[in-house]
Amino acid sequence: MKDQNAFVILLILNIVYGLTLFAYPAMLMVVVFSFDAPTAGDYLISYIFAYVIMSYPIGVFISWSCWYFYHRYAFKKAYIIANFMLLWPATLVVSSWIQSAFS
Repeated sequence: MKDQNAFVILLILNIVYGLTLFAYPAMLMVVVFSFDAPTAGDYLISYIFAYVIMSYPIGVFISWSCWYFYHRYAFKKAYIIANFMLLWPATLVVSSWIQSAFS
């Protein structure tokens, strides 16, 4: 095994990210109901929220690509790619902040 600590950390992160895909269909239903209010289409945050939620699986697949760097002995790059999904919730926070700043 190349680096046992890296292997365990990457494996745990990828298992957690993979398990979150089971909740993805429910989150898509939440996106549909976020446009339920009569004026929901007038707010930019509704569209940003929808696009961010719909793009979630892309981040998981990018995170799974950390094994490429692991097998090339680039453990720091593997950690960075595996933790890419931690930036995903930040997009919701930043978009909410932008919406409140311009409304």
